[in-house]
Amino acid sequence: MVVNLVVFAQHPRILQPRHRDITVQLGGKVDLECNVEGHPTPRVTWTLPNYVHAAAAGIGAQQNVAIFRNGTLRINQAAYADQGIYKCIGSSAAGVDTVSVRLYVSALLPVIQQMRHENTTLLEGANAYIHCSATGGAQPHIRWITPNGVQLIASQFVNGRKLGVFPNGTLYIQGLGQGNAGRYECSASNAVASSTRTVSLSIRRNPSSAKAHITSSSPQRIDVIYGGRLLLNCVAAGVPEPRIIWRTPSKKLLLNYFINMGDDYVQLRVDVLTRPAKIEQKQQRSSQEVAYGGDLKVDCVASGLPNPEISWALPDGTMLNPVKQRESLSGGYVVFDNGTLYFNHVGTPEEGDYTCYAENQLGKDEMKVRVKVKVATSSPKIQDKDQKSIRVFYGETVTLRCNAKGEPTPVVTWISPTNRVIAPAMDKYQVLDDGTLVVQKVQRFDDGNYTCMSRNNAGQDHKVIRLEVLVTSPMINGLKGTLNAIKVTAVADQRTLVDCIAEGMPIPRIMWVLPGNVILPAPYYSNRMTVHPNGTLEIRLAKRTDSGQLACIARNEGGEVKLIVNLDIKEVVERAQIRGTNTDNLSLTVGNAVTLNCSFEGSTLPHVTWILPNGTPLHSGAQFSKFFHRPNDGSLIISNPSIAEAGMYRCLGRNSRGLVERTFTLSPGKKPEIINRYNSPVSVVNGEGLLLHCLTNAKPFRLTWTLPSGVVLNRPQRAGRYAVLANGTLSIHQVSVYDRGLYGCRAANEYGSSQLSVSVIVMAYPPRITNGPPSVTYAKHGVAVQLNCVATGIPRVEVAWETPDKTRLAVSAQPRLFGNKYLHPQGSLVIQNPTQRDAGVYRCTARNAIGKDSKATILNVF
Repeated sequence: MVVNLVVFAQHPRILQPRHRDITVQLGGKVDLECNVEGHPTPRVTWTLPNYVHAAAAGIGAQQNVAIFRNGTLRINQAAYADQGIYKCIGSSAAGVDTVSVRLYVSALLPVIQQMRHENTTLLEGANAYIHCSATGGAQPHIRWITPNGVQLIASQFVNGRKLGVFPNGTLYIQGLGQGNAGRYECSASNAVASSTRTVSLSIRRNPSSAKAHITSSSPQRIDVIYGGRLLLNCVAAGVPEPRIIWRTPSKKLLLNYFINMGDDYVQLRVDVLTRPAKIEQKQQRSSQEVAYGGDLKVDCVASGLPNPEISWALPDGTMLNPVKQRESLSGGYVVFDNGTLYFNHVGTPEEGDYTCYAENQLGKDEMKVRVKVKVATSSPKIQDKDQKSIRVFYGETVTLRCNAKGEPTPVVTWISPTNRVIAPAMDKYQVLDDGTLVVQKVQRFDDGNYTCMSRNNAGQDHKVIRLEVLVTSPMINGLKGTLNAIKVTAVADQRTLVDCIAEGMPIPRIMWVLPGNVILPAPYYSNRMTVHPNGTLEIRLAKRTDSGQLACIARNEGGEVKLIVNLDIKEVVERAQIRGTNTDNLSLTVGNAVTLNCSFEGSTLPHVTWILPNGTPLHSGAQFSKFFHRPNDGSLIISNPSIAEAGMYRCLGRNSRGLVERTFTLSPGKKPEIINRYNSPVSVVNGEGLLLHCLTNAKPFRLTWTLPSGVVLNRPQRAGRYAVLANGTLSIHQVSVYDRGLYGCRAANEYGSSQLSVSVIVMAYPPRITNGPPSVTYAKHGVAVQLNCVATGIPRVEVAWETPDKTRLAVSAQPRLFGNKYLHPQGSLVIQNPTQRDAGVYRCTARNAIGKDSKATILNVF
């Protein structure tokens, strides 16, 4: 008994809406549901707004974010950093389904309970308590600003605890004096907004008189930098409160007047410091050698008061400065604010003299740097030399890979098996940019050794790949051998068919050669003769003159076979005749009853005897095992035949006119044979498509593929990324690492089965940072510093930097500027004009579908 088991897979389906918005109060708890149904049971994965992937039960419930086994994601205490788009992914072998949830976090505005503006007067020497309490969705933070700019937060005290803020927001001032008078500002803020309250405090004192006198002032001699800020202090005391007059070196400025109780004054001398522009370390920068293809970085550190302006003159005379560079990248050159000139991937055109100019109002200085480009060469190295041969079926398209590395970039040339250089412009051949050769519709003459030559001025390398075109020699009527002969007897004036069914790869071309060297190709049509497309020769109303030797010839790329047919056309004689030809070839189908009809022409029914293949005679009406000789028409019936019943059956008929004989040959069918083989494992890159062939020389009744997971696919069938095509080929779309393993193809019919095993290797490597930053990096204030991050991996690796302020900088195909940070396409991060604000931890992360790698460095700026 044969049972055909079909395993059905249900595509995952998430029951929630595709897109929905959810709002939660700041600090509150929220559940994001994701119910998935499907068969087999789908796997639930959440993608957080920060691109972190987490599976169900992957994050513990004790953390702020928890994912339960039913797919629900819970946030215990919502913060503003939790806002964003959350993506739920339900995946199984049958496919993928996704939904997205946008989370909003809201909070109430802070509200101060006291008056927004208040004027108050207190007695000198008393203690002051100024209240400021606030309410809001999230507990507001209280901050006080005093008249002299001092900022105080809750529970903070200064000046020996004479000035401070209580935890409830009340401002406390001990022993009020005239210096405490002024405008006090209280601000209450949370993550949403802020609110303010101002209190104008006046100090009341006992009336008394005192002469105005200056209690404190700036030093009597002050040096200030050109362009800098000048701050002169002058504090006076007296009763009534004195007014202050300032006199500048050029004129007298009267701000107010003194009362006539007396006056006091102090003279302050101010000198403005200036210095002409000067470029430092000229002697060390007279010449510089840069490797071909490397990075050019020339520093131009200048000093002066005021700060000088930096500009560069390129070898072709073009002038660059930081202001002009912001408007355009100027052919790839970058000038940082600190004066450093940078160029990526230096070539011979960048060789020459570069001049740096530093200029301010007091003078100008210049520095000339001669840049020489050193060509660092490396001979070509061809990758994947393990690929020695490729087998491909006749008529298909094949790709021959030749990936070469070297400096300068090597030139790839392909040589055909006939020792001729393959031109890329030919219709049959195509050479891709990475050196891959594509051969269209391979023929038999494409078989042979293909040589890939990789050359540059440092040397050469080569690789030989043997291309084997799979063809099978023709066979006629299932007969092996290049020359076969049969005898065919026919009756005149009747329709005669002579079979010539050819098989092979590619499909053979058939022609018949008749006596007199008459050639009839297939197909051929005429009034009396027809050659059908399958090669069968049909002769209508055969004549005695058609007798003779005929030849059927089948040719393809694998060779030629010939079938010799000795055709004998006999006249009708007046004796017992068997209807039909004397020899019949029939196909035996196991299990299906067979009837061999041996009827005779003539009025008198002759005596009929059947001779079985083992020689046993069977007379009319007799029954033996599976055989029954039916008496009314002379037919032989074979019930439930098996392979053992194959052979030659003879029908003998006798009457008064003589003896006639007719022969039947029962031939068993053939089991299907898989004609293609995989002698070595099949390698494929993660993410690419894969075709696994399973071709047979006969049409099988059943063809199935068994995947490494145990899933069985019939022909034709599609299940997710897998599909079995009509010709038996297994197609896998976007191969992943989970597709590696052993694949089995089985072709079967009632006569037997054949099997094919294919081992598939998926090439995928997790990211690995090969050139990363050191654990600690030191940078000089104002001098550009470069942090390297080069990573490898399959599939393609995505590189991103995380700065100390948690900003994420993703590497793209083009250079990018983020403030004073320049991000190189190869992953390097250049920090121009670094300051203490740039110090901190910089982390480089490389990730792909397989995993991730990261390296961090602590940047110290001194």
